[in-house]
Amino acid sequence: MAFRIALAMHLACAFGATATFWIPVAASKGGPLHLRAGRLYVRLIYLTAITGAPLAVWLFARAPEPGARRTAIFLAYLITILVMPVFHGVRVARAARDGRRVGSFAHTALSVSAIVAGVVLCGLAIAWREWPYVLLSPVGPVMGVRALRYSSRMNIGGWREEHIVAMLISGIAVHTALLVFGLGRTLGMHLSGLMLYVPWLLPTVVGLPLLLWAVRKERARLSTTTSPARTTPPR
Repeated sequence: MAFRIALAMHLACAFGATATFWIPVAASKGGPLHLRAGRLYVRLIYLTAITGAPLAVWLFARAPEPGARRTAIFLAYLITILVMPVFHGVRVARAARDGRRVGSFAHTALSVSAIVAGVVLCGLAIAWREWPYVLLSPVGPVMGVRALRYSSRMNIGGWREEHIVAMLISGIAVHTALLVFGLGRTLGMHLSGLMLYVPWLLPTVVGLPLLLWAVRKERARLSTTTSPARTTPPR
């Protein structure tokens, strides 16, 4: 019963985060709706992680067969790549607003955890021949290295682009998690053949062009404005 309650809470938070994600994406950047929806999205991502972590531990400890333990390990990785980009994206925006450093102990720890988790998952996934896991394993190292490099910079120019990339990557991750676990674990849909890769790849196929378009749009905005690269976001 406790597991079912925790799972229901986890799924509710994940569904909420997935739906809320599109509001700040569509809203005017820096506007009241963007800020309110963005804060709600961040809270829902954190709640998704908080409710998902005990499920991963429970599943790993009580897994009836090796496949379930692998799922638990992958769930732990997913939680890492959900939280780390969001935490980084928030730190980037706050640093631009308040002039504080992006880096912190928590920021560094999360970034390094994402790098290590991705490398470990890739090695395990190859050994297990779980090729869908291999597809997502680079996300942690790429975002972790990017976050560490940005936090080491002496200035915070281009913070909006960094914020956009981090938040959109988190959106792709939460959509992937919802499709993979929602279809397979919750709805009991078992895909085979090439269809197996659809829930793993669809969020990236949709999200990557959106990310590239958003970055291109931000760079075009910077090239046409006479204001300094470091602008201050609304409070």
